[in-house]
Amino acid sequence: MKRRFLLILYLAGGMVSCAPLSVEVMRQVDESLTYQIVQKDPQRYSGKTVLWGGVIIETVNKMDVTVMKVRETELDYEKRPAHLDRSPGRFIVRSAGFLDPAIYKEGREITVAGEVAGKEVLPLGDTLYSYPVILAKEIHLWERRKPYNPYWYDYPYWWYGEPYGWYPYYW
Repeated sequence: MKRRFLLILYLAGGMVSCAPLSVEVMRQVDESLTYQIVQKDPQRYSGKTVLWGGVIIETVNKMDVTVMKVRETELDYEKRPAHLDRSPGRFIVRSAGFLDPAIYKEGREITVAGEVAGKEVLPLGDTLYSYPVILAKEIHLWERRKPYNPYWYDYPYWWYGEPYGWYPYYW
């Protein structure tokens, strides 16, 4: 019985630890509120806490707030932005205080938990675009992804092939 309880506790801890944000903030998040739902009518969901992620387009510092435009993407099981080449749209993140635009710069991936605070209509090219606005409670800036190299293996090359050492499969 004790082993079963410890196993359940260990698995529950592992599931919670996958999120890059605090447990307190994650409890407040309404995961049913996706970007597509809120974007249709941001005023309706004002005050609700959402968890979104994406790629930073622009970071601007104002007097006592940092404003970021973010291209929204899906989140994977770690709550990291996934499928970076697809996006249903953009949103604005307002974060109290100063965030260095040299670090929070174009192309970096972030995950944001925050309150929906309506919308802001700004020009995007020749059109006007309606951005949902999020007041950030927590922001996680992800490390840059390492480029994929198909010729690099994490295991020793001599494990692949004959039991006596390196297998010359290019010969």
